[in-house]
Order: sequence, then C-alpha cells, then structure tokens
Amino acid sequence: MRLRIRHDIVARYDEPVTLASRSLHLCPRTFDGQYVRAWHLDITGDCRQARSSDAFGNIVYDCAVEGPLDEIAIAAEGEVEVDDTTGVLQGAPLDRIPPAVFLRETRVTMRTPAIAAFADKAKAMSDGTPLDLCHKLMHLIHDEVEALGADPAELCGVREVAAEDVLAEAAGTPADLAHLFIAAARGLSLPARFVSGYLWQEEDTATGALAAWAEALIPGLGWVGFDAGRDTCPTDAYVRVASALDQSGAAWIRSADRGGIPAVVMVTAAADRLG
Repeated sequence: MRLRIRHDIVARYDEPVTLASRSLHLCPRTFDGQYVRAWHLDITGDCRQARSSDAFGNIVYDCAVEGPLDEIAIAAEGEVEVDDTTGVLQGAPLDRIPPAVFLRETRVTMRTPAIAAFADKAKAMSDGTPLDLCHKLMHLIHDEVEALGADPAELCGVREVAAEDVLAEAAGTPADLAHLFIAAARGLSLPARFVSGYLWQEEDTATGALAAWAEALIPGLGWVGFDAGRDTCPTDAYVRVASALDQSGAAWIRSADRGGIPAVVMVTAAADRLG
C-alpha cells in the first residue's frame, strides 16, 4: 500500500519565548517491507537542524529556533510504500542495544502482582509458544480493556499512566494499551518495546492517523508487532516511525522553551491511500 502522510504540530504562546528547542521523532526509516519514497520536515523560522540516529535506531532531528516567537509550526510530510508482513519486522533499523534491555521495567511498565496475574492468564490460554502467547495476550487486552480514543496532542506527548492503572480502569488510549502489553510480555520474559507510527483507516477517527502499538521479540521470527487496541498485527496500513522502552523514548516531539507562557499545542495527522 502506498500512503501519503501529513503531520502538523503547532505551538502557540500567550507570551513570546526567546528560544524554542525540539527533539523530533517524525521521520520513518526504510527497511524490508517499508520504503520511504519521499519525506520532508519543515520547521518555521530560522532553524538549525541536526539529524542523528539514537540507540534504538530511530531518526532524530534536534532543532532550536531563536525568538522572540509567539508560534512555532512543524510539518512532516511524505510518501511511504508498505508491504503486509503480518507484523513481522524484516530488515529492521539497527538496534545498538542488546535485546535483554527490552526486559527492563520503566515507570509505566512495572511488573506488579496484578500485571503478573494478567500475564499468567494469557499464558494459560496459549499453547506455550512465544508467538501464540503474544497473540493470546493481545486478544486478552482487546477483550478486557476498552480502547479509548485520544486527542492527537495527547498522543504527541507522553502518557504517564502506569500499566497497572490501565488494567484496573479496564480502559486506555492506544499508548496505554501498548504499555500494558509491554509490561505483561516482559513479565513473561519476552523482550518488548513501544512503537509510534501512522495508520491509514477508511474512516476518520479522533486520533487521526497517529498510532501506537507494541513489538515483542519472538525466537526464530525477530520483532513482531501487536496492536491490542485493534486486535491485529500491523498490516500494510501501518507506517512504523520510532520505538523505545516506552512512549517517553519514542515520543513524536520533546520540547524545551525559554521564557514565555506554556504553549497551546494543536496537532493534526492524516494518511491518504495513493495505491
């Protein structure tokens, strides 16, 4: 599937800032099954940009815009061609850290007794193989935890809700459900990580084209994606952008401003099918 993506992030200030710094995960990589035909990142103002690759293999743009500024606008746009690999990541971006690191707990993916019991429930439903276990975990989350819509501005930020609280509330945003999957998978000794990306859908949703899901490392297959909110492995409608231990490391944007009043952030994201 060939998709055109447009992602806009606009921050407006009640009082001008003297410096706006941004760290951006807004550029997808090319790998087997995902080919970036064209991609452009535009930032308003006289902006200094530095491109790099982080430890997780993500493309990162760090930039700083000097003020005074009452607005900063960022637009990412391009075309990506995606093949349906049934969620299996083939020829993926190089990770610079060993898989065992993805067993590490974070503040939002702690393995509490409630998470352990939930993971054991999924394990009891499976045939014991890692792949089937992850599928059963995905199905269990989808059946028992309501998938809530999320404002695009919220998805562009960082969710602070712990996986245990998502389970207790039996409801969560796409990022929350990904964190729940990750916490449970790691509790079963399966390396797992958070993924941010785009999703083409036939009908408009509250989140637009923004998406979040999880990946688990399956012996013999490699990294495989699981979208518990939609109860599916990523297809050719998904564009993978960034991954990390949790959402904080794969967030679309991290901001630091000097002076001024905190910004009102407006986010839109759209995916159109071209072929």
